[in-house]
Amino acid sequence: MEQGAIFKSNRSQAVRLPKSVALPDDVKRVDVVAIGRIRILTPAGESWDSWFDGEGVSPDFMSTRNQPANQEREGF
Repeated sequence: MEQGAIFKSNRSQAVRLPKSVALPDDVKRVDVVAIGRIRILTPAGESWDSWFDGEGVSPDFMSTRNQPANQEREGF
């Protein structure tokens, strides 16, 4: 796992990424998702693109899923 550095730039925080995990040169803005103390950076407007453009799952994914039988429940 690579580690970057956090530093102050004027009154904002900035992140210095190692070259091995740097974003492509054409990325000028990022979306930031905050989950507790975690921050996730993605190129602006592309957070789901790579997910949907990815490989997908293998043909045998969950082929032997242990699904319990449907339960009878009262309606609303």
